[in-house]
Amino acid sequence: MKEKAPGKTLLKVVGIIMVVLGVFSFLFNLINFAAIGMIGEGELGEILEQTLTAQGVTIEEYQISVYVTAAGALLNTAAGILAIANCNKIRKAGVCFICGILLLLWQLGNDAYAAITSGVTVFSVITMAVGLILPLLYFWGALKNRQALLDGMEHQ
Repeated sequence: MKEKAPGKTLLKVVGIIMVVLGVFSFLFNLINFAAIGMIGEGELGEILEQTLTAQGVTIEEYQISVYVTAAGALLNTAAGILAIANCNKIRKAGVCFICGILLLLWQLGNDAYAAITSGVTVFSVITMAVGLILPLLYFWGALKNRQALLDGMEHQ
């Protein structure tokens, strides 16, 4: 008898979207890694420093944001790959469930940091809500598979 994975489609679709967005995010972030290397070097480095200063951003804050963005891109890519690979395997529901929790915590942490550092506006609330969509859908798909696993264990 084949196991039924009720979260399969949700996990697969969200996983594909997360892999695509994660890879693009990381590739675009490579530009920021290059910019970090230019700080203090030549005319472009000076322009970057002046631009950051004009925006009220320190070099350290910029560097941290680049590293955090890269970590988020890698987290999304890895979680997406795990979702795609395990979407139809309810015995692996725990892996996706934990990834769903990590994704939600990561997004909530980023949202809390943004609210603390930038304040809360209507736009930021909308941005935060939109940012939670994929992690919530991922978690929902994982939760459906986890519940199917638990239900199957009860009937054994």
